[in-house]
Amino acid sequence: MRVVPIPSLTVELPGDRLVEFYKKLGWDGESVVDPTKVRLYEKDWQDLVGSEVERAKKLYPDCSPTEVSLAVGFLWVNKGPSCCGTTPGMVELLPGWCQAESEVTA
Repeated sequence: MRVVPIPSLTVELPGDRLVEFYKKLGWDGESVVDPTKVRLYEKDWQDLVGSEVERAKKLYPDCSPTEVSLAVGFLWVNKGPSCCGTTPGMVELLPGWCQAESEVTA
């Protein structure tokens, strides 16, 4: 397992921020990411997802806050890291978190 600091995100759009999160962890943009093997401490996960939702609400003021919360929340819940890490302030990258598609289908 490799342990790295939670990356700071700088891009604007919610989907782009999730991509940036994985790229800053070392994803090449093409390999398959297994989000169950990318782990955050539960409080860090809650803080990250909560801040992404609140940020998106400000970005899309003309949209219903509930719709924004659901859209961005589900994005991070479905494609983002898991919340079963044990190291506060860090991302735990388990072996196989990022694999070439040929390795996944083999």
